[in-house]
Amino acid sequence: MGMESLVSSLNSAWLRISPLILNLIGVFFLLLIGFLIARGLDFLVTFILKLIRLDKGAKQIGLSGLLEKGDIKRTISELLGDLAYWVVVFITVVGVAENYGLPVGQALTNVFYYFGLVFIAAIVLGIGAFFASLLAGIVRVIAAGFGIEGARTLSRVVYYIVIIVTFLAALAQLGIKPDVFVPQIGVIIGAVGLAAAIAFGLGCKDMAADFLHNLFRGK
Repeated sequence: MGMESLVSSLNSAWLRISPLILNLIGVFFLLLIGFLIARGLDFLVTFILKLIRLDKGAKQIGLSGLLEKGDIKRTISELLGDLAYWVVVFITVVGVAENYGLPVGQALTNVFYYFGLVFIAAIVLGIGAFFASLLAGIVRVIAAGFGIEGARTLSRVVYYIVIIVTFLAALAQLGIKPDVFVPQIGVIIGAVGLAAAIAFGLGCKDMAADFLHNLFRGK
């Protein structure tokens, strides 16, 4: 009776575990096939691109030089082959996960959504930095043309104002409300003003006057 009970328990355990084992074997088998296809496509793409002398053309237009400056040792053909490899690997992993009922679709949607937000924020920062430099240069030229001694300081003020506005706009793209930072900026400005007032009050009027004089002269 005890032996029959043991055999029955083992059979019951095997019936529960065997689907998991078979699923794992199927997952590894499909992933292996996907990786082999990806590796073969990597080799094929690299071979074809080298055959049509893409690397030579990239060298002539200076693209290879840019890769060398970025300390990238691989050629354009090899990089495109790697891209094909990882695309196939990505499709394989997602396909296998979806086939076995893993909810990766929503997770991938969220990941690409946040990547898009980061990309847009980076573009906003880049454009803002460009316009900050441009406006600062224009202000400095105009102020110097009118004989204003603090032209350099004025251009710096314009530059940092544009940078701050751009930074807040980039944060807004990431879903971070600028209202969170505006009070802190006010506190910082107030602290600077308080420090200046204390300096005047403690008898550092001459030092503070020299500092402000040099600041507005752009030194």
